[in-house]
Formats: sequence, C-alpha cells, structure tokens
Amino acid sequence: MNVSRYLNLNTVVVIIFATPFLMVLSRNIATPIFVLVAALLLLCAANDRGPKAVLQSGITAGRSPAALLLGVLVVFMGLSVSWSTSVERSLETTVHFAGNLALFGLCVAALAVCASAQLIRSILFPLAIIGTALFLVSEVILGTPVRALVGASPEVFRMNRAAVALVLMLPFVLYGLPQAKKVPGLRLAAVLTVGVAAFMSDSETAKLAFIAAILLLPVFVLLKDKSIWFLGILTLGTFILMPVISPHVMSLIPDVLASRLPYGSVGIRADIWTAFSSLISNHFFLGHGVDASYMAAVDYKDLDIAARFLGWGHPHNFAIQVWYELGVIGVGLFAALIFLFFRALRAVPVDLLPAVLSTVAAVWTVALVSHGAWQAWWWCLVGLVSVLWLIELKCRHGAEAPE
Repeated sequence: MNVSRYLNLNTVVVIIFATPFLMVLSRNIATPIFVLVAALLLLCAANDRGPKAVLQSGITAGRSPAALLLGVLVVFMGLSVSWSTSVERSLETTVHFAGNLALFGLCVAALAVCASAQLIRSILFPLAIIGTALFLVSEVILGTPVRALVGASPEVFRMNRAAVALVLMLPFVLYGLPQAKKVPGLRLAAVLTVGVAAFMSDSETAKLAFIAAILLLPVFVLLKDKSIWFLGILTLGTFILMPVISPHVMSLIPDVLASRLPYGSVGIRADIWTAFSSLISNHFFLGHGVDASYMAAVDYKDLDIAARFLGWGHPHNFAIQVWYELGVIGVGLFAALIFLFFRALRAVPVDLLPAVLSTVAAVWTVALVSHGAWQAWWWCLVGLVSVLWLIELKCRHGAEAPE
C-alpha cells in the first residue's frame, strides 16, 4: 500500500474533525491529536518539497515578529520560575507551554511548503459535527453508556471540553464548507444540535461561547473588514482592563438576567476574579510567577478571601491570570501578540472573515470565563482549530497563501 497517497491536507482535516467525538470519550485527547497533526503536516511537507525546504520554512517562521515575541515571553516565563512559590510546577508549566508553541510553529512552517490540495467539500463534515453533538446529548440523557463501555468515568462534566470543541468548530462548518448550501437546513441543523449539546452539558463555558459566536456572527457580516478592529479593540480592552472590570461584572448584567443566574455560574467567577485582582498590585511589574495562582490560597492564607476564592487552582480568567502571574511585563508582551494577531487577520478573505472572527470570539469568551491560562489541552484544541482555518486558506490560495 502506498502510504504517501494519504499524506495530504485532507487527511489532517479528517483527523481534526474527529477530535470533538474523541473528546466525548477522552477529554484530554486534543493534546496527542495535536502532536499527530503536527507530525503529519511535517511528513506532508517533507514528502512534497523535501526536508530542506521544511527546515528553511521553519527558520523563516522563527524570524517573524510574532515568533520573536513569543520567544521573549517564554524566556520571561522561565525567569519568573525563580520568584514563584511553586518552582517545580512553574517550570513544568513553562516547558509545556513552550512545547505547545513549538508544535504550532511546526504546523505553520510545514503548511507554508505543503503542496496545496483540493479540500474536500463534503456534507460529511457538517454531519460529523451534528452526529457528535447528538452523541454527546445521548450520553448526557442516557447516563454515559458508551463512556462506561470504553472504561471512562461516568461523570457528565467530563464531556464539557467536547462541548467547547464543538462550539469552536461550528463557525468553520457554517462558512468554511460552502457546498453545504446544497443541503437545505444543514447549517441550521448544525447550529441547533451544537447549541443543544452545549446547553445540555455541564459546561457554562460552552454555553457562553456558543452565545457569543452566534450573536456576533451577523455583526461581523455587517461590519465586514472593519470587524477586525471591532473585535481587536474589544479583545485588547478586556484583556488589559479586566482587573478593573471584574469587581463590576455583576452590575453590568441586567437585573432580570442576573437574578436568574445561579451563583455557581457567574457570581462565583466574579468573586474569584475580584479576589485575584486585588492582589495584582503586590507584584505589579513582575507578577507572582508563572502558575503561582495555584498556590495563592497558601501564599495568602491569612486573608479572609483565601479559603473561599483563592483555592480554585487558577482565576478562571486568562487576563487576570496573566496579570497576577506575569505582571505588567507579561501583559505588555501578550498585548503586543494580540495586536499582531488581529493585524494579520487583514489577509483573510472577506467572505471567510465573519466565521474566522466568530471562532476568535468564542475562543476569547472561553479564555475569559474558564480554564487555566496554560492548560495544554486548551492550547492544543485552539491550535487544532487554527490549523483547520490555515488549511482552508492554504487550499484557497495555494502557493499564494497569506502569512
């Protein structure tokens, strides 16, 4: 059997689309899948253009402003290990984060030299998302029988990450596969089933991300290319100002809605964010050290807020975690990276832009309300979705693909 015939971008797309289904059964599987995708892309590139071309592409990518900034960030994270109260954990987190960045860098370098392929335009992809959403719903209703069959634990909350993955891939299904227009109602079915899966899961994060993605999608359609700066300013603003915003989160929510929200969803998060925000000034410039929020309840055990709000492992808010752990220097580095990211989005075709930005909005929503800033599975999932969009751009433009 000629294995090389399967070394193409369509194989990678199929694997990425299988990720949410596999996450229903194993919530951490995004990490090994990302490793597999990076390896396949490198093999594709080496098979198409040779190892030397891949190496040259990697060197070129490594010289980009974003790559250099990321390098400085990782070095600063490494230095922060020395003033963290949890040295071993901080060092492990820094190594894992650097590894995730390296994997994504390899994907970008490989895609730059891969031969362009005719991307499959099959209704099987939206059907895969719809099927996975229905599978997740059936597991919730029936008490996770398939998870039990494969030896996984029966708790419903362990499928929360799969619900998040479905939401992040929904915009690609809606816009990235235009031939799906031939099937009446297929897009609507995808939205409804993913929405049901998100709201039937235990993941408040998936619910909020779904709402953000769907509500902002028509806004991005109306604003066209101006939507880049709309979302860019919104993202940068919330990132930099989150410690100031967090004490007022509940007051920003209409009373009619706030009274119906359980404390365990938004209320507790707002209190956690406020507690961590109040401690940022103690180490304003350098921060407490990467992943030091894990030890916050111990470091500040004499404070009244310690037991209730500092012992959750992390602030459940990317912006506040960066502020707390890396200080204003880390915030400045991430702010510069966010600016470069949105500037790069100007190369995205206008017809794809609403879906791309809808994905970004969903990612940012998740980052601001849940999960640790450095969790490997989360960065790998975002990496997989990013690779999906990069492949779409590659297949549209071929050798002329924008950087």
